[in-house]
Amino acid sequence: MKKLILCFLVSVSFLSCKESADTTNASTNQEPLSGTFTERDEKAKKLYSNMNLFAKEDFSYVKESFAPNFTLKTVGDTAVAAKGEEEAIAYWKQLHFLFKDISFAEGRVHTFSLNNGEVHTAYFGNWTATGKFTNVTFTAPLNVWITWEGDKIISQMDLLDSKNILKEAAAVPAPPSN
Repeated sequence: MKKLILCFLVSVSFLSCKESADTTNASTNQEPLSGTFTERDEKAKKLYSNMNLFAKEDFSYVKESFAPNFTLKTVGDTAVAAKGEEEAIAYWKQLHFLFKDISFAEGRVHTFSLNNGEVHTAYFGNWTATGKFTNVTFTAPLNVWITWEGDKIISQMDLLDSKNILKEAAAVPAPPSN
């Protein structure tokens, strides 16, 4: 019986040492792409606030939030969709030309601070909109990833299924011919 208890105590102590070592390694992990994430921190709140202003076609946040070298991409295209504040606003106005009643579900908004110094904030949720030409309302998944440089947004990547946008664009009447 003493041998059995001794084996048990030795096993427990080995497991306890293993868990302690794992915890220590996790907190001091210096892998460049490791780091921490938080939910609803100031940067995350800023992204969600900007998205809700966008939904109202209010682009007042752009000048305050965006770096001069800001770039916008969509997942469906490898090219940059817009560079700088003016091109981004023009791009977003095209969406407002096609859609009304744009809104974003609360979703999840996280900021990721990597050990290499990069800071990204991401929105994971749904957007809802009604086509101005088809009058069709849809809700679809949307992920928005932004990259920060200090307190300025330097890039944005929108991940969404563009089929609803393409359907609405196809429904725009052709201009009258002369």
